[in-house]
Amino acid sequence: MDDAGLRLTLAAANAFKDGDLAVGGTRDDRLRDEARHTLLGTALRSFRMTRLVDDGVSEALSQSLDVEVAREIDSLTIGDVRSALAGAAMPAWVSRFRDGLTCEAIAACAKVMSDEELSDVCTRLFNPLPGNGTTIGAPRHLGSRIQPNSPGDSDEEILLSILEGLTYGCGDVILGLNPASDDVDSIVRLEELLATVVARLALPTRFCVLSDIVKQHQAMQRTRVDVGFQSLAGTSRALAGMVGLDVDGLDDLARSFDALYFETGQGSEVTNAAAEQVDMVTLEARTYGVARRLARRTGVWTIVNDVAGFIGPEVFRFPAQLERACLEDSFMAKLHGLTMGLDVCATFHMGISPAELRTITQRVVDRAAPAYLMAVAGNADPMLGYLTTSFREHPRLRRRFNRRMTSDFERRLGALRLDIAGGALSPGSDTAAQLYAAYQKAGGDQRSHEVLWDEGAERLRQLRDRGFDVGNGCERGYATPLSADARIDDIYGNARAALHATVLEPVIRDVTSRAIYVRTMAADREDYLAHPVRGERLRPADADRLIAVERGRGPRIQLVVSDGLNANAVNEHLRALLPPLRRHLSDAGSPLTPTDVIVANGRVRAGYHVGQTVDADAIVHVIGERPGTGLNTLSAYVTYGRDESGQSRWTPALDHSCTTAICGIHPEGRSPLAAADEIARTVIRALETRRSGIAAHQSR
Repeated sequence: MDDAGLRLTLAAANAFKDGDLAVGGTRDDRLRDEARHTLLGTALRSFRMTRLVDDGVSEALSQSLDVEVAREIDSLTIGDVRSALAGAAMPAWVSRFRDGLTCEAIAACAKVMSDEELSDVCTRLFNPLPGNGTTIGAPRHLGSRIQPNSPGDSDEEILLSILEGLTYGCGDVILGLNPASDDVDSIVRLEELLATVVARLALPTRFCVLSDIVKQHQAMQRTRVDVGFQSLAGTSRALAGMVGLDVDGLDDLARSFDALYFETGQGSEVTNAAAEQVDMVTLEARTYGVARRLARRTGVWTIVNDVAGFIGPEVFRFPAQLERACLEDSFMAKLHGLTMGLDVCATFHMGISPAELRTITQRVVDRAAPAYLMAVAGNADPMLGYLTTSFREHPRLRRRFNRRMTSDFERRLGALRLDIAGGALSPGSDTAAQLYAAYQKAGGDQRSHEVLWDEGAERLRQLRDRGFDVGNGCERGYATPLSADARIDDIYGNARAALHATVLEPVIRDVTSRAIYVRTMAADREDYLAHPVRGERLRPADADRLIAVERGRGPRIQLVVSDGLNANAVNEHLRALLPPLRRHLSDAGSPLTPTDVIVANGRVRAGYHVGQTVDADAIVHVIGERPGTGLNTLSAYVTYGRDESGQSRWTPALDHSCTTAICGIHPEGRSPLAAADEIARTVIRALETRRSGIAAHQSR
């Protein structure tokens, strides 16, 4: 079978998911059965001798293969491998031969196996990290990453979220924070905050600020970075779009860190037009191959996190697709020898309710046996705006499936007077306030324990009043209190409403004297949510109108405003953001063009298409994002649109790494006034250096 034939067969053999339709997948059950039958008879040598993509990822994976082991099993077919994996000696067989299996062959195995067969392997194959007792990834272990995100990167919100999570026995794997502000100064401050929490409470866990590895490497010059983080992908083109590097460049930076944390997820390459006509499962397997290579070449502590469900209905439209992806990914990661956890999650536009997601998560823990799950306060992440696993679910899941946190973490929480070993956790404001007092005392606070306890309880109450699910405790069996259930249902309802909102004309009239309204190729809102690519290009007639009005008027900074996933954010904050932004740019001698482009059903790449259409020097694209945080949040994407010779580089497929994002714009996070100043400084710097995105960072 030649390269193209194998690529098509792999795509057709997938269990159906909507995301594969763009890369050769099919809804036809008969065609899928035929493709699986073909794969079952395909020898491993065919995978080793075939290159699906001619890029740096393929070259790195080829170099990582143990050729002697591969030749030993070359004659085996995928059907033979499936039989070996079903046998009682499976763990020993995998240990002996895994380094001779190509990533594509591992993906083929996942495609020909049923859910039950995938689960059988997942629940018998484990890759624990070194240590004594119950360690991360051990058979009886179910760990967690406390994800204490804050819409404004507030020290207090982050600290209290961590303390709340600890009262449920969460956080044994890592404290992993997604920064709302992804600049180096913020990364340094947040790394130091997490380091302080871990040190003061003597927690036997790691910590990480989930920025890209380039910025983390810069932050290392100013502070200790405990764990290096990077999202990975299965093609060089996708990696370049994320971080501006290929595998060798990642390899060079990864060597600077003492520990590594990688994030993956089916669908990222497809949604970013970087799949190279390869299906999602095969790309995910290739991503695990990249993670394994980086882990082995550095030899440091390494974990992987699969974010299954974060992208949206264009990848997984139904709960069964999400659950299948969790099984496939866990199976493939374990065959690669990785210690991997799952973020079993759903964006609000997927339409999976909080109760449905909790049911899926319970089944996935039982069937996929992940090393760890996410842990947030109250199911909905307050900064990223998506549904995931709550703190309360962790003790319930550990008890139901007879799993434990790591032994070291369990002992430490016991020493902090949290009765973990006896199973009598007592979450709530009193327990978290107790930890707050211990934290303050460890920092040298001389006030009495009682005074600090009261202060902690009051701060938790204030945070709860601001909408965070902290200090509410739980009902018998760690059930969610009715008030907390009502909170998450309200967030879900508000998010679903935001997804179908529209930008209001009075808002636009208040902030601009000239506006041109355009639409993307999306037929309506449902089409936009289900098919993101249709929200990336303007309708031809509207592009022609833009050309007639705007093109050829000399150097320009073009403002674009899109509804995105949350038009309510535009309606709420644009009046406070746009006038000061205009003033800052005008005072600097770089004014916005007089005509603003307002896009209905617009994605981020719609801004690139506007840039191409009007031949702008730079685009400032303001867009509504992240419904479900409880806040209406704007983001601004600043992109410089010319190469070093001054020629246009605009295209709707422009890599997102070429763009600088200013996110989390709302009064309780990055205020519109502060954001206007930051956007203006970013634009001015882009014009001066002729760079934006990763390139602007690398030039400093």
